[in-house]
Amino acid sequence: MRYYDLTLTQQGASTPFRQWTSHPNGKYDPCALQVEFDMPVAPYHVPTGGMTITIHGVPLKDISQAYQFVGMNVAVLGGMKKGLPLANPYQAGMLLQGQVFQAFGNWEGTDMRLDLIIYPPGHTTDLPGNYVVNWAPGQSLADVLKATLSVVYPGIPISINIGSNLVFDSLECHFCASLEQLAQYIGDLTDKVFKQRVSITMQSGKFVIYDTTHKPSPIQINFTDLIGQPTWIETNAMQMKTVMRADLQVGALITMPQGLQNLPGLVIASAGAALASNGAGISSTGKNTSTFQGNFLVTELRHIGNFRSPSGQDWATVFNCVSGG
Repeated sequence: MRYYDLTLTQQGASTPFRQWTSHPNGKYDPCALQVEFDMPVAPYHVPTGGMTITIHGVPLKDISQAYQFVGMNVAVLGGMKKGLPLANPYQAGMLLQGQVFQAFGNWEGTDMRLDLIIYPPGHTTDLPGNYVVNWAPGQSLADVLKATLSVVYPGIPISINIGSNLVFDSLECHFCASLEQLAQYIGDLTDKVFKQRVSITMQSGKFVIYDTTHKPSPIQINFTDLIGQPTWIETNAMQMKTVMRADLQVGALITMPQGLQNLPGLVIASAGAALASNGAGISSTGKNTSTFQGNFLVTELRHIGNFRSPSGQDWATVFNCVSGG
């Protein structure tokens, strides 16, 4: 069954101010509210815009005072729970943590909804943060970024997987007003000096920092995970769509499925039958194997959800990947 758990929490509080979920106390609620969301996740140097969430059926007090939600922390869990043959509850988890940038209440006919615009917690040039890079000679970039981000975000975990060779012989100092500026500066600097671009993103409530030397253990993608056929979107870049899942993140390495051989119910035409049909059987067996083989690195992803939609494509995650590994 489709699963979501959306909470809004005031700054500094630990108890949710509002919570909407499809599985209260772990059990599916057939009367759960309709939610829709579109949540892109990418390194900060890649412009993606904000994330949107719409909750239908909220009470009048929420849509009439929608501005009260601005600035609140948002956490969205999602994926699939038990209930359908191919559902994998282990792929469900944290999809998003951020802050409400804008909130709108609307009432059209019988539809009362709350629209939220979400951004990761950060700063702008109008409200700058204290992003100071103080890169001393001989100091690793990993230690520099830990020190920089820990000052601004002392309570957010940091996962760093970059090469130990990123070391300067001279002092490098820089100030940035926002996370986007910091990610662009670090990415451009490491790409120019070391030919080894470092990417910074936030997902599942933590900072994830990686470069081309990061070689995580590959995660196997099964044919039953895919929605449609993966496709090339540009040179060396592949896009695929799966059932909504939270276990794959930016920087993860995936292995594409080898084929459907030996699965129960699979019928493959024999060589004689293929020859008798002038090759018709050969083309059908070609559909049992993906045209994309090997390992790919996830560079961007996008969670798309429409809880009440009958289409499987409306509860999915879209991944942009590059070949490698």
